[in-house]
Amino acid sequence: MSDALAVDHPFPDIDVVDPHGSPRRLRDEIGGRVAVVHFMRSSSCPVCLAHAAAMQRMKDAGEVGDAVLILVAPGAAAEAADAARRAAGRAPSIRVRASVDGHERSGLTTTAFLQRSATVVVDPAGIIRDARIAALPTASFDADAVRAALAWIAAQAWERSFEDGS
Repeated sequence: MSDALAVDHPFPDIDVVDPHGSPRRLRDEIGGRVAVVHFMRSSSCPVCLAHAAAMQRMKDAGEVGDAVLILVAPGAAAEAADAARRAAGRAPSIRVRASVDGHERSGLTTTAFLQRSATVVVDPAGIIRDARIAALPTASFDADAVRAALAWIAAQAWERSFEDGS
């Protein structure tokens, strides 16, 4: 696993663009909140889009709380727009972005001509609490692992508030 996406390490701050070409920093998109970020293999990857749909179902079922859900396609604004168009029917509340070098800066290299994909759960402090990385996109998302990481983050927040007397 890449050190860039290692559990208990800071989530890398990467440059992204939205589907309209507006540049952003992923850290600003997350904004100190819990986030589930899925790095797509490509803007048209059907498996990655199925993962986005699963994330949407989790959101609709109340399983992700207030977590920010983000898809990051490799590429520029055209890829963000393509991914957003493809995800619109299945995952309408998920933010779609693209990054020219975000996959590489996150350690998601190409293996045997396949762009690696990943799902990363980030806590409000910007620390990675779960990361699923794979060359085959079917292995880069695990709903139960996302739920477990989100539950752990919520438990830690509750513990801190209890210790603080809040």
